[in-house]
This record gives sequence, C-alpha cells and structure tokens, in this order.
Amino acid sequence: MTKRILLFTLIVIMCWSNTYGQDYYIMMSRDFYDRYEPFMYQLNSDVHTSMRPLRSYELKQFMNFDSISSNNEIRNTKFQSIWVGRKLYKEHFLQKKGEDYNLYLDPYIDFTAGHDIDDDRNCYTNMRGIWLSGNIGERFSFSTTFAENQAKFPSYIDSVISLYKVVPGQGRTKKLYGSRDFAFATGTISYSLKKYFNFQFGHDKNFIGDGYRSILLSDYAFNYPFLKINVDVWKIKYTFMLAAFQDILIGPPPNYDPEDFSFRKKWGSFHYFDFNIGKRMSVGILEGVIWKSDSVRAKAIDINYFNPFIFFRPVEFSMSSPDNAMLGLNLKFKISSTVTTYGQVMLDDFKIEQVRAGTGWYGNKQAIQWGIKGFNLLRINNLSALTEINYVRPFTYSHRSSLSNYCHYNEPLAHALRSDFIESVTIIKYTYRNFYSRLQFMYYVAGADTGGYNYGNNILLPYSTKANEYGNFVPNGLKNTVKYAELNVGYLFNPHNNLKVEFGIVSRKQNSLLGNCNSLYFTFGIKTSLLNKNYDL
Repeated sequence: MTKRILLFTLIVIMCWSNTYGQDYYIMMSRDFYDRYEPFMYQLNSDVHTSMRPLRSYELKQFMNFDSISSNNEIRNTKFQSIWVGRKLYKEHFLQKKGEDYNLYLDPYIDFTAGHDIDDDRNCYTNMRGIWLSGNIGERFSFSTTFAENQAKFPSYIDSVISLYKVVPGQGRTKKLYGSRDFAFATGTISYSLKKYFNFQFGHDKNFIGDGYRSILLSDYAFNYPFLKINVDVWKIKYTFMLAAFQDILIGPPPNYDPEDFSFRKKWGSFHYFDFNIGKRMSVGILEGVIWKSDSVRAKAIDINYFNPFIFFRPVEFSMSSPDNAMLGLNLKFKISSTVTTYGQVMLDDFKIEQVRAGTGWYGNKQAIQWGIKGFNLLRINNLSALTEINYVRPFTYSHRSSLSNYCHYNEPLAHALRSDFIESVTIIKYTYRNFYSRLQFMYYVAGADTGGYNYGNNILLPYSTKANEYGNFVPNGLKNTVKYAELNVGYLFNPHNNLKVEFGIVSRKQNSLLGNCNSLYFTFGIKTSLLNKNYDL
C-alpha cells in the first residue's frame, strides 16, 4: 500500500507543472557567463550565483535573457539573410525547431597556432568535435560534446602533463609524433519539476563560487559522472550531488593487482546550502566527503552517504569513519549593483589549539579566498574587472591515501595549484560591440617537494609521508615564484556557439633555487570556446 501511495505521489508531482519556458543548463564557459554576470549581481537580482552551471530559468527572471544571448551588436545586412551569413553570425550551425522541441548541432573546434620565443618551440592545438543540445518540452533538456585533439604545448604546461599524465582538465593523453593526442566527451540530461525542483544526470564538471578560482569545488579537474538534485524555493537554493571519481596511479603500488591499479574508483557526496539574505548578501555552506568502501578495489558504495538531508560529521562519527570530509563557506556581498565582494573558507582538518599555538602543525589544513569584482566600471559599458587572493596551507585536500584525497584523474577538485601557496589574480575585460579584450595578471608563491620529501604541495601523496610534523608554513619546501601575464584580443562572430578569432600573448616567469623557467608565447586561432582551459599555472 505504501509503495502505491509513493508511486501515485510521484506521478502527481511530475504532472504538476506550470508553463515557464524552456529550461536548460548553460555551458560551463566563462565567455557565456561574462554576458550575464553584470545582470546577475545587480541589487534587484535574486540569482544564486555561486552554484554553476546555472539554469536558464534562474536568469530569465531577472534579465532579458534571449536578447543578451543573441548577437544584437551586428547590424542586419543582406549577407546575413543568406545561409552562410545566418550561420556565421546569428544561428546555430544546424537547428531544427518543432512545436514542442528544439535540436541544435554546432562545431566544437579549436585551431590555434603559436610559438614560444624563449623556448624556441612551435605549438598548436588541433581540436575537432561537435556540440549537440536541445530540449523536448519545457522541462527536459540535454547537451553533449565530443572532441578529438592533437596538441603541442609550451614547456611549462608540457611538464605538468608529463608529471601527472593528464592534460589539465581534459583527461589522459598519449604521445603522437612529438605532440599530445587526447579526446574528451561530456553529456548531461536535465529534468525540471515546476520551477522548484531540477534533476541533472551527466558526465561533466561543476563549480562552486563567485570568483575566478574556487577553493571549494572548481572545474579544473577532468569530467566525472554525477547525479545532482537542486531545490530552489524562496531565498534558498539547496543542492545535493553524488559523484564518481577515479584515481590514476603513476605506478602500481606494492601488493596490488596490476590489472586494476589504473582506474580505481572513489566516490563523493556533496551538500550545498545557499541562502540570500536581503538584496545584498548570500551565505553558502558546503559539506563534502570523499570515500572508499573497499581498501583494495573500492567497488562497493557506502549507502550512508546517499541521504540528501544529513550532515556528514555525525554520520562519520557514528561509523568511526576514515573518510575525507570537508566543510566550506561561501560568502557574497553586493556593495552596489556594479561592485560585489566575495570570499570562501575551506576547512579540511584543524585543531583549534594547534591553530592558536601557531607552530605550523601539518594537520591544520585550511584554505581562504577573498575577492572583489565590478561591472561597467568608470561608467564605461562592458568594462569589468576582478581581483582575488587565494591562500591554501600545505597538505590541504590530501588524505590517508589517493583513494580519499580531493582529486580526480590526478587533478585537484578545487584550486589548480593544489596546495601550499598564496596567489593573487587580477583580470580586466572590455567589450566593444563584437570586439573584446582580456588582460590577466597572476602572481603566486608556492612550495614544492625536494630531496624526495613531501612538503605538502602534491596532494596525491598521503599526508603520512610528510617531511615534518611542525613548521609547515607557506611556502613549505622549495620556494617557487611565478609571475604570469596574458593578453587576449579577438572578435566574436556567433554568441550561440561562441565562434571567435583570437590573438593571445602569454608571459610567464618562474624562479626557484633550482633555476629559472621563462616563457613568452604568442598564439592565433579560430575556436568555439565551450570549455574553460585553465593553463595559467
């Protein structure tokens, strides 16, 4: 009888729906969100900006979403009335619209050539792929991408790939005639119940935060499968997410099955509660846990973490759990409709008495972020800027083993620089019609392992291999200083698929006691930027 009542209730909920227009997730590209953020952060906007990707329905309530998403800066000409002109400037490459459905197909390309002067190294990217998306009815939507790549990177990126065996954010790679060969795919489906509930299942990325970086959950690591439930009601947005991660070991550990060492599974469960307080402030609380259920093969799933309305610490305590639980805080305050300040705190592990002692105990693992961003600055339309500082203590995000650290595919699930660093990032952007420019400055000081000792930067290593119990301060180990500057200028042809041509310059200077590593890198390419490529390392 109980099962029949539950089934009947589910059917009623699924049929209970008002008309509120097409609802779909926006691609996780900064280029897309740059168009919406000046409206998202206004005082009259109640958008929960920190859990991304966002749904189109969330934005349509506070802005003219369709107008912003279209290319209104291009004057209508005779060229745009023919097929080539429409596809180049105004439409998806292929589109089919019916009474109750929409289908879109676009190229996913990146043809870029470059040269590193300091290293006398020719570089390039040759990416070919597709982006298929659409909706059926008002509540169901889908999106999938696939791309095949061959690339030759500057030396500083290539060294990271050689160390961790993956292209940043884009998965495993193999060498092919002196270049890197790799492929990646994404795919998600989404279903909304009325306007309050949304279910998303897919293989993609997520991001928590209002800044350029995130110390809670970022889109730096490779795609992963997840199930996400969103509840958006009144001033509250609550997200529950289950995710499956993989551990890729660089070499097989002792006493381990060599046929199974490469793709060991681990699991993640996340609760994120975001509350808008008045017109200006929002507070978000994150609970995350990474766990393994079997010490050898990790194929079982711990059912205790499937409850979407629990707190992890009481459950862990009751189970005497060895899992890796973290607590995060995300804050946002709108100073005005054009200026917003934000911050994050991540508590991995800490003891208050050790924090007060100030002895640099390795177990005090915390991360802090503060930033400020502004739009239409100096009363100049489309001029925006952001500056933020990120500080992560040594050994943060690491754990007892690689099967419980805060990583996926050998890459951090939070900040791209892993741990044991302090970083400053400043970004200035300006758009005039379809021309755009972006200038980025970054400076960071980080520690690195040396002499075969673990000083806390490589979070793949268990913290039991630490070099010292105390005296762990940023930077720990070998001090590295990096100065990074990047300028991009380009022209956006089509905002629907983000087709653009772009010229870029990167200057990177790295100094340490072991020597210097400099790079001056020029690029030019045509691309549809649907993925954030985080090469500023």
